[in-house]
This record gives sequence, structure tokens and C-alpha cells, in this order.
Amino acid sequence: MKNIFLVIILLTSVFTSAQNLLSYSDRNIRDEVETVLLHPVKYELDKPIIYIDNMREQLLLQFDILADEAPYLYYTFIHCDNHWQPSDLQKNDYINGFFQDEIDNYTFSLNTMISYVHYELLFPTDEMMPKLSGNYLLVVTGEDPNDVYFTRRFYIVEESANISVTIPRYPSNLQLGANKQQIELEISYPNMFNTRADQYSNVTIQQNGRWDNAVFGIKPSFVYPEKLSYINNDNMVFESGNQFLRINTSNLDNRPEKTRTVYRKTDYYEVTLYNDTKRNTHTFLEDEDLFGEKYIYLEKQNLDPTKEADYAMVNFFLEWPEYLIDKEIYIIGAITDWQIDANAKMEYDPQRKGYKKSLLLKQGYYDYMYAVRDKTGKVSVAPINGDFWETTNRYTIFVYLFNPTQNYDQLIGVTTINSH
Repeated sequence: MKNIFLVIILLTSVFTSAQNLLSYSDRNIRDEVETVLLHPVKYELDKPIIYIDNMREQLLLQFDILADEAPYLYYTFIHCDNHWQPSDLQKNDYINGFFQDEIDNYTFSLNTMISYVHYELLFPTDEMMPKLSGNYLLVVTGEDPNDVYFTRRFYIVEESANISVTIPRYPSNLQLGANKQQIELEISYPNMFNTRADQYSNVTIQQNGRWDNAVFGIKPSFVYPEKLSYINNDNMVFESGNQFLRINTSNLDNRPEKTRTVYRKTDYYEVTLYNDTKRNTHTFLEDEDLFGEKYIYLEKQNLDPTKEADYAMVNFFLEWPEYLIDKEIYIIGAITDWQIDANAKMEYDPQRKGYKKSLLLKQGYYDYMYAVRDKTGKVSVAPINGDFWETTNRYTIFVYLFNPTQNYDQLIGVTTINSH
């Protein structure tokens, strides 16, 4: 018995040490990690959400490790608050079963120029089952729990809140811009008035998959006996932007859409796209997109894209007359894991007069968009893409209720709405 307690203490201390290394976001830590996908089993473009009343509906994690051999990999969960910081809970407060388990389902790439190992994981399982609602961080590590490969966010929802969403034609504060999209909410849930809703409830709003412009900790504008009202709040106003651009590399034998050249080099494919230009002076053109997501597939139906899709170095170029002082340009979307970081940052080429970036991408369909970050850290898509109210954006609303007895943020409702 003493040995069992010693193992638990050691595991807990290792996990605590690993937590100190994390950013609690969707981030690849190791360079060899590529094409991480996390979604419900049957809905590849949906957010990774599990409903606590139906924990048998699993999530599917897929990813590649660029290597010839398969490393031993493990995973664990960390419960987070509504601002994506670790909750003040112990592992046994929110996990039934083991605190760590192995990812042992993998296969090697087949007939590809770049070798990789493709991993898959279905979770939760009976051996390792979350038991509280809320925000969770999935952490994938090597044999050393401090050797973090990547992290991904997912959600467990109680589904007790009723959420009504509207998007008026104009924001209540027209000084913010007539083309902006404003979110207005009404929320109700059982025993609402007995839970000090104005103090303990919090709302997060996310536009598409972006976290750089997500709004956290929103409090109600008005508290009624039967509902919470969120209106006339300038923090709930978003840039409309424009429809996402797209590329399709599902068939590299024929030159794909938007592609200038495809070269088969000694050990990889190189794809160069036609130059992109600013769209902020154009009229709005309605075009369907995937709300910034990516979809891995091959045009040839008899091939398995999980292990037979190849990787290509894709070259992007945005025409721009001169270098931007105190500003940076990024490629955003699931194509860069929605991160505003070095992997997404473009470099100015004074000879070609524009910004360039090369990304290693697995064959498939990718949305993308260009964004500008100023010296304050604010990110905007409007200077390059324009700002059109007609743009179809997807907004996800997360409703949290702090549980003072157990000291954590319950996730009591999630809903998604398209702006058009």
C-alpha cells in the first residue's frame, strides 16, 4: 500500500512540474509534430466537445510525428478555469481511473516522400474518464512527462443553460464601425437566481477558431429573475473581416487550384501559389469556406490519407509595396493552429515587394487568411482583407458558472451560430 501511495505522489509531482512548462493553448512544442486534429468522431470540422450526459461519444485525436520510428507517447488531462488557467483541483478531483495512459495506435506512412508515423487516439475511455464539466487541456508527452510534444484544448459540457443569440445589422455603438458584427445574448439556467449569477457566471465568445480576439469573462448587462441579458456591450463587437482564402493540395499530380507550380524534388514536394493581394478595396464576394478549418483528404478515393497523404512545402506570397514598420503579418487559421507565433509570421522580401512564408502541409484542403499585428499586440484582418458585414463568421458562446463548493468553473452551456 505504501508503494502505491508513493507512485501517486511521484506522478502528481511530475504532472505539476509538467504544468509549469505549458501555455494552456493549442500549441505544438516539438518540431516533429504535424497535422494535429481533434474533433468528435463523426464530425471532423466540429469543435472538440463532449456532453457529460453522453461520455460514450468520444473525441478522435490524430497527429503525425515526422520520423522513421515511433516514439512512445502518453497523454493526460488538465482541468482549467474559464480563462484557461489550471483549476485549483487535484487530478483525482476530475479524473476517474489512471492519470496518464499510452497512445499505442499508430501506423507508418506508405509510399510518401516524407516519412512519418500517424497516431490516433479515441478518448475518453473507461481507464481514464473526466468526471467534471469545464475546460480541459489534453497534454501529449514522451516517456518523460516533462517532455511535452503538444497540447490541445477540449470541453466537457453539462448542457443545462439555454442560450439565445442574435446578431443585429448594426452595432449599438456606431463609432466602432457600421460593418462590425455584434453579439447579443440571453441566458437562463435552472435555479439561476439562487446562484448569484451576476457574480459567478462568465461568458466567453470565440469567432471561428481564433483565440487572439476571443472575449473572456463577460458579465451580464442586466440580471432579471428569469434570465441574464448581454446587450450594448462594446466588448462583444467583432471585426467582420472577409471570407477565408483556400488552397487544395489533395492531388499533386495535377496542378491544384490557385497553384502556380508543383515541383517534385529529391525528398519532398514544393508547391508555389499565385500571389495574393490586398482585398480591402474590393467589393465583397460571397464564397463558402470552412470558417478557417482544415480537412485532410486525397482526391484519389482508393488511398488512405492518414498514412498515404504526402507533405508539401507550400510557398505563400502577399504583394505589399513596402515593409511595415512596427507591424507584422501572419497567416492565420487552422493551417497554423490558430497561433500568432513564429511559425505563422511572414517575412518581407524587398526584391519581390511583398511578404513571404513557407509552410509544410499534409495534402488536403486548407482555409487561410492574412492578419496584421501592431506593436500593442492587437491583431486585425481588416487592413488586408477588408471588413464586410456580409461575411459569414461562426461564433461559439461558452457559458460558465463558478461552483464555490467545489472551487471550479462548470461549463453549463455551449452554442454556435453563423452570422448569416
